[in-house]
Amino acid sequence: MATENLSIPGNTQVAELPRLTPRRLQILWGFLFITPWILGFLMFFLGPMAASFYLSMTDYNIERGGDLHFIGLQHYKDMFSIDIDWVDDGGKPEYRQDDYQTAFNVGALYFGAKDYRFWKSIRVTLLYACLLPFTLTLALILAILTNNQRVPGVTVFRTLFYLPTVIPLVVSSFVFQQILRAKEGWLNLYLLAPLGIKGPQWLQDPDWAIFALGIIGIWGVGRPMLMFLAGLQNVPTELYEAARVDGAGAWRRLTKITLPVISPIILYNLVIGLIDTFQYFVVAYVLTNGRGGNDFSMYFYNLHIYKNAYTYFEMGYASALAWVLMATVVTITALIFRSSSRWVFYSAGAK
Repeated sequence: MATENLSIPGNTQVAELPRLTPRRLQILWGFLFITPWILGFLMFFLGPMAASFYLSMTDYNIERGGDLHFIGLQHYKDMFSIDIDWVDDGGKPEYRQDDYQTAFNVGALYFGAKDYRFWKSIRVTLLYACLLPFTLTLALILAILTNNQRVPGVTVFRTLFYLPTVIPLVVSSFVFQQILRAKEGWLNLYLLAPLGIKGPQWLQDPDWAIFALGIIGIWGVGRPMLMFLAGLQNVPTELYEAARVDGAGAWRRLTKITLPVISPIILYNLVIGLIDTFQYFVVAYVLTNGRGGNDFSMYFYNLHIYKNAYTYFEMGYASALAWVLMATVVTITALIFRSSSRWVFYSAGAK
């Protein structure tokens, strides 16, 4: 770097001053342009995260205002507290702690917890996550069907499949509330009844609630379908031609060419789908008026966070729940990416 030595009479030298070169000027301009983003990141992302982490270790309640006390990891201890009791005579479980209630049971083995709603919300969220493979499979099938340019009106079908994803969730939730009603619901009344099938109480019956949400989830299948469609259109056609010459059938072309080539898209849709599942909130809130349904059948994890924060005003405990959610999502995402080296193939040929 070029510098200049400045001297004054009396053989006294001052410190060397760096010269403002064009490259240094470009760097300064770069920092100047990204300053708004840095400030926004600090004020609206990193700052609130640090505040929520601190609140998660306090007993902060909105109603008490600034009266809060540092309690360390007590919220996390209460959250994961479990007491087990064996009930073999059909009676009621008796836990060692008086404030524990049954969270779930496996046969005659009953598990009680201080925050039993926490465990019920985890159960519902995981059950709904089990529907994700079926949703992605349907999206892939629709993408394959609409990938054929020779089908008349294929652009119209693509638009119709994707159009529901741009409708607000609140609006679509109210629509499905009418569709899935027990007696006068459109599904039971106009589709199942003419076939002689007595439709279930989709939203009221705890055994059918998750399936009802799965039906609603099909409404938004257009987003992963569009991603799969983009991947399918990038599959080299010469691979299919070579496979046909070798006598490969449609199933072998699908499993040996299509799926490996679009495996990065499958990875993307899987990760995004899991994140959306753990953040599931709007539909369950609207359909149950924020109560979580009968027997907590639609009581998702995010609904539990919401009720602790804005119904019970326990912001400290809600912050702890949020951090557990983030740790869970990060852990599951990391495991998926770690396993992806075995089944995800990229264009360069490396896994």
